[in-house]
Amino acid sequence: MNNHFLEEKLSGQYRNIPVSFVRSILNVAGKKEIISFAGGLPNPLLFPVDELAESAQAVMAKSGRTILQYAGSLGYYPLREWIANRYRDKYSMNITPEMVVITNGSQQAIDILAKLFIDKGDGVLLEKPSYLGAIQALSAYQPHFCEVDLENDGANLEQVESCFLNRNIKMMYAVTNAQNPSGISYSVEKRKDLAMLLKNYNQFLVEDDPYNEIWFEEQFPAPVKKYAPDHVAWAGSFSKMVAPGFRNGWVVLPPELVPHFDKAKQSTDLNPNNLTQYILHHYLTHFDLEEHLTRIRKSYAEQCSFMQDMLKRYLPGEVQITDPKGGMFIWLTLPEGLKSGELIHRTMERGVIFVPGNSFYTNGEGSSRIRLNFTNADFGDIEKGVKIMGAEMAKMMKSMVV
Repeated sequence: MNNHFLEEKLSGQYRNIPVSFVRSILNVAGKKEIISFAGGLPNPLLFPVDELAESAQAVMAKSGRTILQYAGSLGYYPLREWIANRYRDKYSMNITPEMVVITNGSQQAIDILAKLFIDKGDGVLLEKPSYLGAIQALSAYQPHFCEVDLENDGANLEQVESCFLNRNIKMMYAVTNAQNPSGISYSVEKRKDLAMLLKNYNQFLVEDDPYNEIWFEEQFPAPVKKYAPDHVAWAGSFSKMVAPGFRNGWVVLPPELVPHFDKAKQSTDLNPNNLTQYILHHYLTHFDLEEHLTRIRKSYAEQCSFMQDMLKRYLPGEVQITDPKGGMFIWLTLPEGLKSGELIHRTMERGVIFVPGNSFYTNGEGSSRIRLNFTNADFGDIEKGVKIMGAEMAKMMKSMVV
């Protein structure tokens, strides 16, 4: 009897999705005590638990029977209105609630937009490196990827233009603030120049912006969406602002795209989580979000600075370390000859995990790169974990010399 007949029936679309190293490693990590710099996890100590509990009680008492019913696929209108008003005022952007759709995290927005635009063999432009979750979502639709280098101030726009000119590009995907995995943010100039390229070549950008509110020293600039509104879908999330367990994200779309997005979304989930939308909206309108965000920014800035100090103290001097201005990640480039895949096998034996860089490329690159999350480890674990990483790197470098 063939016990593998179901595997034989799996689609080419599914087979094209790369395995998430992060999820695999977290499954292993959950089985024993371990210091994890791997997952992109917010600090749970900063979740506004008491306030959200109060909001949950209030909305259930007032509108429980309505909340527990099916709802519209576009999302709870007052929450969409709050999003539109906040970012219209913050960035002087033309956003109406009708342009906003609530999604199951920003990941769902990426998947639905890919479903709308990509046929097998179409070109998709990515930064190099790029967010692993987006690579997974996009790969399901079997595109050809055109990757462009990520520089200190954003994507290499000469390479972007070359892709637009020479490849059948259907859409571009980019994280413009505190990019996952690199921590790099686009300069104002690059945002404006990218917007110009999008308009000149009639191209479409999925601008993923989950770290928009998590800046350390000064606020991030306005998104590319501001400068090319008809050429950009701007996706955000409450996962980093409030709590990821709510699974409430959003996307601001060009008005003519909303009905198409809505149709594709209905084939996926019919409607987003009604209960969490009501709770979230109550929290946003009854408590001090700015005080909460200030606390997050201060804590993450301190954790980031401390990890950078420990990296400089314990890692070989040849290791290159990025200096993120927000978000949740630091990106390392190892000395020539050191491979992150070998390193993690060594550190995992000593109770430390991270994400090797090749997870963030579609073409096998990144073996000398490492992504570290600094938001979900206390100072003691950061120092201990980095010290172990440094010791194992030193052993590897010593064996290379011998």
